[in-house]
Amino acid sequence: MPILSINSIRSAPEVGRYHLLKASVAILLGGLAFTGCGPDIPKATPMIVAPSALTSTLLEDPMMGPPTEDQVALETAGTMQADDGAIRGEEIIAVVGEDGIDEEREIVVDDLPIGDAYPIEGLVGQINGRPVFADEFLLPLEDRILRIVAERPLAQAVRDVDRLVVLRFDEYINSELIIAEAESMLSAEQQQGVLAWLTSVQEQTITDRGGTRDSAANSIEDEFGISLDEFIAQRRSVALAQDLLRKRVQPRAIVSWRDVEQAYRRNYATYNPPATIRIGRLRFHRERQSEEIEEATRLFGEGLGFSAVCERLKIADGGEWLEIELPEDGIEGTSLATAVKSRLDLEAPGTVTDSLEQGVFVSWFSVIGVEEQPGRSLFDPLVQLSLEGELAGLRYAQEQDRYLASLKDRWVAGDIDQMRKRLLLIARIRYLSNR
Repeated sequence: MPILSINSIRSAPEVGRYHLLKASVAILLGGLAFTGCGPDIPKATPMIVAPSALTSTLLEDPMMGPPTEDQVALETAGTMQADDGAIRGEEIIAVVGEDGIDEEREIVVDDLPIGDAYPIEGLVGQINGRPVFADEFLLPLEDRILRIVAERPLAQAVRDVDRLVVLRFDEYINSELIIAEAESMLSAEQQQGVLAWLTSVQEQTITDRGGTRDSAANSIEDEFGISLDEFIAQRRSVALAQDLLRKRVQPRAIVSWRDVEQAYRRNYATYNPPATIRIGRLRFHRERQSEEIEEATRLFGEGLGFSAVCERLKIADGGEWLEIELPEDGIEGTSLATAVKSRLDLEAPGTVTDSLEQGVFVSWFSVIGVEEQPGRSLFDPLVQLSLEGELAGLRYAQEQDRYLASLKDRWVAGDIDQMRKRLLLIARIRYLSNR
């Protein structure tokens, strides 16, 4: 990454102009509910040292993108001595690779000699013909990034910072693409209509927030951290994006009756849960509990049920042993032992048959109860609405992804992946080099 001169660094007002839509993706893609954004976070002093990318050639790395021609050699084995005499050592950390598995990456760091230049800004790429700089992504996240770096181990901090920056990048790109496409589709008459609508929105906002422009501006500044003009601009962007997605994505998110039927069959157990049975067991040691065995045998012989015998013998929990789901083929479909299955009668809960001798133990088994939960038919209107809503959401997300992919081909100059990797590199140099 080339070192930027003072003329290459954009001014704060210029950076601010592109922060108007920093909440657009959360508004547009998360239900299109309006959300305000907080004040821009003041730029902290970069927590960086002079990384080797400033004085040596970067090894080609998939996380960093291809090296530029004006960079010079980077050595990652052992240490190296720079032109100013500073000694660099290497540090190996683990980061998440493309397949989600940690991979080792080497970062070479050293102390920053006085007077040396270091990058405080960098061009990430172009969207809709407009240059996009790193600060548009990093400044709103800076407090969170600094906290992550300060509180977490290096390897985890790298992963968390990368994940945060990539999420912010994807949201920003999608928002910019939708707004650019929506604006390009407006005719002259539609632009006049939007302007008239914005005028009415501004008047209504002023009326609702004190009746004067100054009181409305102060109220919005206190609540959202933005100016009145920025607030109106966000309302315009949200309205344009809603209209665009309604016209281009919503008609493609079609759910047929066949889709609903298939979803019901896939989730049949959810809507028709199986019955459950509770099984009781009396178990006594042949030698140590011979008196209890004799008493239980006598009581069962008199015709008492399982629960009554447990009450007479003061058995804890009424002798309850297991609660299992009942398969479609009944007791025979359970995983119980054959000897136990033969002593259970679903038709007569509470009854007891012969005892079962297992080594030094004598046991009696009985079905205590059967609980059947009512099922829900496919023709239940609530079931249909639930399935249709779930499928519509999934189909809408799929069609939205396809539409955004087509917009990227049309509006973005350059490789999205390379822009993402370049932004990650700038974030690592700025916040992680001194770790």
